[in-house]
Amino acid sequence: MVTEASPGPDLVLASELVGVRQSLQPVLTLTTSIAASTIAAATGAGISLIEDGSRTSTASTNALVELADAQQYELDEGPCLTSWRDSVLIRMDDLEHDSRFPAWTAAARELRLRSVLSTPLRGVHRNRGALKVYSERPYAFGRADEDLLLQIAEQAALLLENLGLLVEVEHTSAAVMSALQLRQRVTLAQGILVGRRGISPEQAFLELAEEGGRRGQTVADYAADVIAGR
Repeated sequence: MVTEASPGPDLVLASELVGVRQSLQPVLTLTTSIAASTIAAATGAGISLIEDGSRTSTASTNALVELADAQQYELDEGPCLTSWRDSVLIRMDDLEHDSRFPAWTAAARELRLRSVLSTPLRGVHRNRGALKVYSERPYAFGRADEDLLLQIAEQAALLLENLGLLVEVEHTSAAVMSALQLRQRVTLAQGILVGRRGISPEQAFLELAEEGGRRGQTVADYAADVIAGR
């Protein structure tokens, strides 16, 4: 009998991570929308969740922001990455006359950007990424805009952490329930073999493991065949 192989742990983990990111995406999108609409001088806003220097999730209000962010990750420099790495707010008043991040600044000027304001997403244990707004005007952002972006980022970071914990709990609960169901399946198959052959539960489990291995199945999968009478 040909059976499908059970997914390995890496595949299961990857699937769970995709689920987490999909759950967080509406929060990211809402945060960028609030930042862009609340900070009057902003041409657009973007947010990035960053893990070990790589983006895991992003959202932006327009293509211009996507391009500016993409240049930061391609060049490995810029206000967004620095906000995340150093846990600092970065304000660049005029990209024509700012010597920080020279490669990225040159690329951003090609996009006709002149100002940027970026702040970290501070979680309880680490910075989760950065929230930033861009403008095509020089000196577009002031102290009031800094305070406003900090407040938005603080609330977003809190919401993201709480949502992440909720998703983690849901996944953990699902994993526990799945493990219990598999265990019940194996126990039932052991009982069938014990009653049918007069062997001990330990011997029944060894038979399940050995025969399942011979067939290229897990113990739980072969137990399901025993229960079904196959």
